[in-house]
Amino acid sequence: MGAMMRALLDLQEIELQLVDIRRELDRKQRQVSAQQVRLETARQEFDSRHESTRRLQMQFDELDVEIKARSAHIDKLRQQLNTVRTNKEYAALLSQMNNEKADLSKYEARAMQLMEEVEARKRELAATEQQQQGEAGRLGELRTQHEQSVESLSGRLERLTKQRDEAAARLDPKVVEQFNRLSKKYGGEAMAELQPADPRRTEFVCGGCFMSKRADIVNALRLKDELVFCKSCGRILYLKDEA
Repeated sequence: MGAMMRALLDLQEIELQLVDIRRELDRKQRQVSAQQVRLETARQEFDSRHESTRRLQMQFDELDVEIKARSAHIDKLRQQLNTVRTNKEYAALLSQMNNEKADLSKYEARAMQLMEEVEARKRELAATEQQQQGEAGRLGELRTQHEQSVESLSGRLERLTKQRDEAAARLDPKVVEQFNRLSKKYGGEAMAELQPADPRRTEFVCGGCFMSKRADIVNALRLKDELVFCKSCGRILYLKDEA
């Protein structure tokens, strides 16, 4: 294996470490972002339930005011029954009072129903609030984990970036440009080992896409220190030094 290929392999080894670190940091950040969405969803649900409960409570309060007013009116009619002087007036007041009582009974039944609904909504609201608090706590944990990862990996990331720059500086800029393009495409795996397809080592395949390769490609890698690309996946092929 020539000097250029060795330098490229060194570059790829560093690149793969950098990719692993960036993936880990990206994974942590995605977890934080996803949890932020879950928390926002929980908050929206809480707000919606809170508003629904508030409106239902307002209906109950308005109905309660109406019930008290009608109860007071019935008491007034009952007192008036004791002051009338004719049977006709008595009968009219009694009929009016009975009608008021019938209406009051309907209002009270509706109030009871509303009260039960309000209580049920309040229980649901409490559960939603607890869920929201749980999501907020989980978000705090994930943010702490992400910050810890950034803190623990930033130094290593900086060192590897410097090493990568130094390794790239030992290569032709055009070679580095091709490497970078393939690295971006394949997540750091810009190179693929040419691997034997059978124990006799007369047939080889690309270690990236596992497509078979002709003998002339194998010979080129053995004899020349130059870039050889897999025609199937485009990776830079290399052949390990034979014992």
